[in-house]
Amino acid sequence: MATPLKILVCGDVCGKFNVLYGRVRNILKKNKDFEMLLCVGSFFGTSVESEKEWEAYKTGSVTVPIPTYILGPTEKLERGYFSEVSLDSGGELCENLTYLGRKGVLKAQSGLQIAYLSGVEKSEAPEEGCHFTQDDISTLESQCQDESFKGLDILITSCWPRGVSQFANRPDGIDPDNCGSFQISRLAEMLKPRYHFAGHEGVHYERVPYRNHQVLREMAQHVTRFISLAQVGNPDKKKYMYAFNIVPMVSIDKNELVKQPPDVTEFPYKKVLGGNGISAMHKGEEIQQQSLSSSQNFFFDMNSTGNKRQGNTGGESNFPKRPRKGPPPLKGSCWFCLGSPQVEKHLVISVGDDSYVALAKGGLVPDHVLICPIGHFESTVKLTEDVLMEIEKYKNALRKLFHSEGKSCIIFERNFYTQHLQLQVVPVPQTDVEELKDIFREHGDFNSLSLREVAVNTELKQAVPIGAPYFVAEFDNGERLLHRVSNKMPLQFGREVVASPSLLNMADRVDWKACKVSEDEEKKMVAAFRKKFQPFDFNS
Repeated sequence: MATPLKILVCGDVCGKFNVLYGRVRNILKKNKDFEMLLCVGSFFGTSVESEKEWEAYKTGSVTVPIPTYILGPTEKLERGYFSEVSLDSGGELCENLTYLGRKGVLKAQSGLQIAYLSGVEKSEAPEEGCHFTQDDISTLESQCQDESFKGLDILITSCWPRGVSQFANRPDGIDPDNCGSFQISRLAEMLKPRYHFAGHEGVHYERVPYRNHQVLREMAQHVTRFISLAQVGNPDKKKYMYAFNIVPMVSIDKNELVKQPPDVTEFPYKKVLGGNGISAMHKGEEIQQQSLSSSQNFFFDMNSTGNKRQGNTGGESNFPKRPRKGPPPLKGSCWFCLGSPQVEKHLVISVGDDSYVALAKGGLVPDHVLICPIGHFESTVKLTEDVLMEIEKYKNALRKLFHSEGKSCIIFERNFYTQHLQLQVVPVPQTDVEELKDIFREHGDFNSLSLREVAVNTELKQAVPIGAPYFVAEFDNGERLLHRVSNKMPLQFGREVVASPSLLNMADRVDWKACKVSEDEEKKMVAAFRKKFQPFDFNS
């Protein structure tokens, strides 16, 4: 692999040139190997003091200590600083300081490729030269679809993408669902940068990486890391400088490039883009058909947890310090996150946009399956609306299959000593729902577990606080029995009830470990179930 390049990135400078370059000089004293400084957001200020500072750099009495690349103006008062160059194509403003232009791709000799888009949405800065247009974005997308283009390492924009914190930690001080640009979200979707830097919102925010492909439905791609930086010299001392190492994409082995880090989340922009996320990957359905037609092979390597994130200068951490409000952090490797190397992919039966169905390992019966979210969610009450809706579609499809065979369907979840949501779906001989509820209540009474009914039209999160442990069983008419765990409960309670003499009469199969079969046998069971499920599978 090629030698990593060292890059510096900063947020809005707003004319505080001496503060910025004073910090840069201190960094360069410790490490002279940094290639460049990228500035996102507003570089120039509007105060008399910032004008005086700029004059010193412009005349050469003070030098810029590192090759610096900046974006264009975001407000009318900045435009005067760009009068000697073209706002469209850019140019050198003083020695070692270059305005990149309105939009384009900077290709370094090392092979590093940096896409840039100047300005903000027109509604924020209607002045000509301070905002980007749809034509700018279309042109930039076209440049990155050229046959000679090998993939984008870095994207820099002034604006945030709208909805970037979906599935992830949320930033401090702003609402990411109501700031940023839909067009930037679309641009990030199309260009798939490895790093996306932005400013403009005045906050420091480092999002955990997100995927650029749908797991098991599309060829694996590299992840994207979004990072926003605060204003240079801000009084709250929020982080405004980011230092990192990067090997250009053209110099990385494909298998190494697509490794998924353990904290990766799903693609965040699907909801804000109207449910058409990852729209550039038109071959997804074809790949899905290929992958699901084989019980043995899938089309990407998940045998590594990926690279560790690089540190930055000054001892500052590159990891978010705030608690997450999306899917919880993994506690070690997860056997059910579909992008995890621990997943036994030969058990997967069907893959949707946000969830999947897999054969249960050590199932009670051959048709015992699981419904799981693709991303890391601990329980039903933590699911987002999109994931919950798709899981409901899978429930209904499986019920229709089992009803066609003259069977009832029991679905149960144990959110107690579990790391990733697993809905256990088990067909049983056709049985009246009231009788099934009585059977569960009897076993609950025997184990001192109280089971109360949850109405069909009541969401589970209305009955259980987020984070509270519980067990829930659901029946064909949508009615549920809920136990709120306050002390202990048998971890195999659901299996014990279904395996009891009143239903399957398989007491010897309560322990799933005693029911395991060989991998070859599992593959045969998956193929058989997939074939009969296909007419009911909305992904077929």
